[in-house]
Amino acid sequence: MGLRDADELLDIADAVLARIPHGSEGEVILEDVDSSLTRYALNAIHQNVAESGLSLRLRLVQDGRVGVAQVRGDIHGDAPDRLLRDAEETRRLAPARADLPPLPDPSLAQPEGPTAAAWSDATAQCTPEQRADAVAVVTRAASARGLQGFGAMETTARQIAILNTRGVRQHARTSVARFTAVLRGDDGAGYADRSAAGFDTIDPTALADEVVDTAMRNQGAVRIDPGDYEVVLAPYAVAEMLDHLAWMSFSALAKQEGRSFMHPGERMMSESVSIRDDAHDPAALPFPFDWEGVTARRVSFIDGGVCRDFVYDTPTAIVDGVRSTGHSLPQPNVDGPFPMHVVMDGGDRSRDELIANVRHGLYVTRFWYVRAVHPLRTIITGTTREGTFLIENGRVGTPVHDMRFTQGIVDALNDVRGISSERSLEVPDEGSATLAPWIHAGHFHFSS
Repeated sequence: MGLRDADELLDIADAVLARIPHGSEGEVILEDVDSSLTRYALNAIHQNVAESGLSLRLRLVQDGRVGVAQVRGDIHGDAPDRLLRDAEETRRLAPARADLPPLPDPSLAQPEGPTAAAWSDATAQCTPEQRADAVAVVTRAASARGLQGFGAMETTARQIAILNTRGVRQHARTSVARFTAVLRGDDGAGYADRSAAGFDTIDPTALADEVVDTAMRNQGAVRIDPGDYEVVLAPYAVAEMLDHLAWMSFSALAKQEGRSFMHPGERMMSESVSIRDDAHDPAALPFPFDWEGVTARRVSFIDGGVCRDFVYDTPTAIVDGVRSTGHSLPQPNVDGPFPMHVVMDGGDRSRDELIANVRHGLYVTRFWYVRAVHPLRTIITGTTREGTFLIENGRVGTPVHDMRFTQGIVDALNDVRGISSERSLEVPDEGSATLAPWIHAGHFHFSS
């Protein structure tokens, strides 16, 4: 179906704002999504689906009370009136708060630089046949080596409009294509993925070559003893660690509640490690504003190993007496601000150079089923999956059975001995992106 005309969305939002009674304030979020998915298993496509729809959300504020209502699907006819009635009913029943945060004003919605949201016509106009052709490149390569392919090719186009009664008026559209592949043989498997704003920039052949190589190497894995190992972590694994740091440690709410490891001004990681949130980085699926319509600012978390700043939304900014950095989720919420575009700076080495510097260790393709054990100490646990190999004298060799790890992220990043110049874009959730390199860490604990 495709996305609707931007003026149509803004007219709908304006119609809702026009109904807000005198003495009340309101915020309207309109989201228009057009998404398609082609899934495959056993080297054959088994599902091709598409979904297109609108959602309309109203936040209504008056007399220290806030009410929220949302409608999906048909938002014409009496939908704006129903939305207002429902929001007013939830507002009337909500407890009054003397410290209810205000809606943002237009001064917080000014552009920060010329960077626009990531967008590609090739993704928005991608056909089922084009997705099937991309899948076929992987499945043919898998069949030629006696492997079975599983995965999905997904394309999504989205536009978001956020308006409020104080004068905030934001609109942007964005796109993302994501291609995942798992290849399984008789006794082992491999994984690879690619994400980009443009479907036409994803190279299915390169993905197929990578995942076939990993799967073929990863047959007949052996068991090794648990313990501490030097590791080279692929971007799939590094991104998992960065994503956990994002929600455990980098928000102002985590700081205010005393559950963040961060001590601004203190060095807690290797000097080669720099991590930030950058919604304007063209390599990190840029998007210019948050779910309050506040322009997203660049925020440095770790600079040369030293702890720096946190991301803020309106409520947490008021507590600390600062401005929002434009990292709000839809308000109100209990989650606090969230980094949506986490970027780790690259280094000066290639992946092969990182491996060459390891005498005895492990190469880890990715992690699976990762959970937090101790957020304040950033300890996580999970397993390796679909590509774990011994490194002997600077060469990747024998595959090993997947192993459980229990490791502090900050502890691992405080012993980084090399970082690749090349980085990979990972898309953990809708609307978020993580740009991660390969890293060589001096130790990583595998518990079983």
